[in-house]
Amino acid sequence: MEASFDFKLVKMYYHVSPEGAERPVYQTAAANLFQPALLREALSESGQVVQATSLALPASFMGASLCQLSLIQLLFAAAYDRLIDLSPENLVYQVERHGEHAHLGYRIREVRSAAIPSAPDNRDAFMTRHWQQYFTAFVTPALENIAAAADLKAEAIWQQFGGQTSYLKNFVQTHEPRAAVVAQLLRDCERLGELPAEWFNSKRNPYLHKPRFVENPLRTDEKWMLKSSCCLYDRRVNGKMCYTCPRMTTEAREQRKCELLAAAEAASSGTASRED
Repeated sequence: MEASFDFKLVKMYYHVSPEGAERPVYQTAAANLFQPALLREALSESGQVVQATSLALPASFMGASLCQLSLIQLLFAAAYDRLIDLSPENLVYQVERHGEHAHLGYRIREVRSAAIPSAPDNRDAFMTRHWQQYFTAFVTPALENIAAAADLKAEAIWQQFGGQTSYLKNFVQTHEPRAAVVAQLLRDCERLGELPAEWFNSKRNPYLHKPRFVENPLRTDEKWMLKSSCCLYDRRVNGKMCYTCPRMTTEAREQRKCELLAAAEAASSGTASRED
């Protein structure tokens, strides 16, 4: 019997679900990521929606979405002991305009999965065989195609994978009440970080990452995790670096901190005035 997966959080944060985007402004089969002309069309259409100044930003977003597909598999594997099918043949890439920003994600054509062996050694071997096929046949060539189409180095995208994985681990450790699920996710993430670098055509496994943090300027008792690499969000009309971008200098972050505090103070003053 097929598992009944709860896609609520996956749809909210990764924009992946069986029903897909409610009103996609662009969509194409994920398998088209292997066809240069169709891939370039997808990047161009995506870039227009996110107001990109070049193909670099949509390439960054699309490439990072491949990491998210792997993280969804990890999340469901830990929660259900099932490996969900997120192969390119089973996915439709979608772009949805949402207010002033856009969501890039996937519709799953058919929800299907395979049971994962329960014994730890058998589970590790099963997942390793899956990852070898998934990366060498799908993620790695697709990511390299995306990077080449946007005249980027593949490493510019790979380097984002570690941070995204750390965000997921942090989120699950904070919000998942089932200790067994948390423990299994952390174990599976650790094994993912042990995969051979050559499966990624890279010098190192991109899932290896040691998180760094900066102070939340609005709540000094809270820390924000730095991204593992720049996502190129500044390469859009009136774009700015994210506050958690590792490329941001200390001086630039201090200036942005002042801007955030000033905006918060103005918003607070406006609320007080309306209440008066």
